[in-house]
Amino acid sequence: MNTIKTFTLLLGIVALFTSCRDIIDIELDSVEPKLVIDGAVTDINDTLVIQLTKSVDYFEPGIYPPVPGAVIAVSDNLGNTHQLNETSSGVYTDYLPGTEGNKYTLSVEVEGEKYTAEVEMPYKVLIDSISVEPTPDYLEFSGGYLVNCHLHDPFGVENFYRLKVSLVNDLEEPDDVLVVYDDAYVNGNQITLRWDEEQFFPQDTVVVELQTLAESTYEYYRTLSALFESGMIGSANPANPITNLSGDVLGYFGAYTVSRDTIIISE
Repeated sequence: MNTIKTFTLLLGIVALFTSCRDIIDIELDSVEPKLVIDGAVTDINDTLVIQLTKSVDYFEPGIYPPVPGAVIAVSDNLGNTHQLNETSSGVYTDYLPGTEGNKYTLSVEVEGEKYTAEVEMPYKVLIDSISVEPTPDYLEFSGGYLVNCHLHDPFGVENFYRLKVSLVNDLEEPDDVLVVYDDAYVNGNQITLRWDEEQFFPQDTVVVELQTLAESTYEYYRTLSALFESGMIGSANPANPITNLSGDVLGYFGAYTVSRDTIIISE
């Protein structure tokens, strides 16, 4: 089961956060097949991957036919341009390690149309430390330990985060949990993010990944979360998350930096 949550961090609340429930005006789209563009520049992967697919229902997994034959380029504010190669049907790649502070522009030409998007790579916020605590009784599972991620939010900078926590052997597994935060009320403060999506047990090696997101990437995740909460995912007329892509297209062109740390759970 997919889990998607957004949180606005509140000063003075260390481990428990209330979901952000903004009123979002999202226009409904028809169920005609649409182009889906997905990809993100990161500082942890040297290879940029842009995937092009089509789907009648964007929110149903496993039904995206690939879209081959596109011309895709990514340029940056320093004058560099990368032409992506189609390495498999609908999958386009090139060597492009992301750099903090750089701005990236995506251009996709396919089926007689051109789509563009811009994104700025945020500056990395580092994990300060990791801690564990016994799983509280009020959760639906118990008997193990929850993992906390501690960080210092930079003062005067609006930051957006995604937290990922997994066993070390599951690090590359497909994501089925998406938890994002903004620092609207805790700017410049010490923050603790508690991962209560699953518990861990003694001798588990757990990897904590803190992603600092571009604002447009956060907005895409945030509005996707709102659609899940409203029950519109999988409906006959699904709405679209907010995207930075031009034109009548689904998906996003994202950017994020990554800080990782590891802990072995002890008794």
